[in-house]
Amino acid sequence: MKRAIVTSIAALIAWSTPNARASEGDESILGTVVVDGSAGGAVLPPLPKLAVVPLITMSPADTTLQLVVKRDLELSGQFDVIDQAKSPNGPFMRDTPIDWSSWDQTKVETIVRVYAERKGKDTVLTAEAFLAPPKPKKKPTSDAPEEPPKPTPKPDYTNKITTNEKELRSNIHRLVDALLGGLTGRAGGFASRLIFTSRVGRWTQVSIVDSDGSNLHPFGPNGHTVASPAFGPDNEIYFTISENFHRNRLAQGETATLIPMRVPNFGALTGIAFSSDRKKFAVSVVNDGDSAIYVSDPNLKTLERISKEPLANYPSVGPNGQVAYAAGNNSQRIYINGKAVSPPGFLASSPSFCDTPEGLYVLLTVGIGMGSDVVAVESGGGRIKRLTQRTGANMYPACSPDGRLVAFFSRTKIGKGPGLYIAPILRPALAKKVSDEVGDSLRWEPIDPPK
Repeated sequence: MKRAIVTSIAALIAWSTPNARASEGDESILGTVVVDGSAGGAVLPPLPKLAVVPLITMSPADTTLQLVVKRDLELSGQFDVIDQAKSPNGPFMRDTPIDWSSWDQTKVETIVRVYAERKGKDTVLTAEAFLAPPKPKKKPTSDAPEEPPKPTPKPDYTNKITTNEKELRSNIHRLVDALLGGLTGRAGGFASRLIFTSRVGRWTQVSIVDSDGSNLHPFGPNGHTVASPAFGPDNEIYFTISENFHRNRLAQGETATLIPMRVPNFGALTGIAFSSDRKKFAVSVVNDGDSAIYVSDPNLKTLERISKEPLANYPSVGPNGQVAYAAGNNSQRIYINGKAVSPPGFLASSPSFCDTPEGLYVLLTVGIGMGSDVVAVESGGGRIKRLTQRTGANMYPACSPDGRLVAFFSRTKIGKGPGLYIAPILRPALAKKVSDEVGDSLRWEPIDPPK
């Protein structure tokens, strides 16, 4: 029995690995990654230029605030953040007036100023944004009366967050999210974390990392095979675990507490997923060489099979309770509630829902030749957006909480090399590497605000 389960899982993994087989489909239907800002005859406008004032920092918290804010704004893909070396000559203090004439040569449209102030045991984080004043329509004539001096501009946007030292970085991300909301009308998603599994010796373990690639650390026990981590009820981390190569079972938390489940035919779990409200649970179960998708409510007592296709795996639950999964014998496709949405002829895997500014998409991996790429497909099928192109194996996409960014692992040997990358979905050519880690089963979830 043990050997049969291991064989079944091995066969399923062979089919599920993003670059396990060469693509048979017409690659042209995937489109191309836009590099020059044009797509489908439309030209994207240039990103507005933004500057973060290089203040003289007064404390370690002040320094961290400056670095994290600038990095988040660069990763957001919403602005062209100028190099601070191009800023006017300082020095700049938190009360130095904003002189727009000194910034004219940078052509910035928005200036952001952030600083931290100690208040007792806590620290107050402040973000201010200044929007460029309208340009004068006519130059004054030589005999025109001299204009009175302009008053010191006040910020067009201000926000403050009080934090303790332990939650400093997460609250800085939260400050940036609010700043993005004030400047773009859609709050950011940087107060969040990514989870995935990575190899540790002969075993695998869950890892957690902040949205900007910092604070990487392991989670849960070592010395076992774990897979498919997911955020479940009470924001607890769930995953499947195999002890001594026995069948995978459901576990949660740092101590890997086993969760009782009536698994059909005593099969092994190969993938799990929760809805964002944690009210729906989906799981793939492998048994006798096949795999199927089941759903349940959070009590996990009754599982209902929803997939009819063979080798169904990689479940993902959408914002309205819809379930996406990969399935198929000869060429795996992505299905949503039983309807194929990914293009035929490609080995597709690892779907992830993403509520983007353009509508609800499913991010997925498709095999291309000897590698793989990340694409986005409208959840109803139809429009396809290519997010990576011919740079090796790009896989396991995850969507940011605000729906504007995609994270993925890449084994590319060009550019910055293999690692964890983040890219704006509307401008994927702006992808940036945030970590050297390469793993699988990537998920991206918000951090609950402090109570």
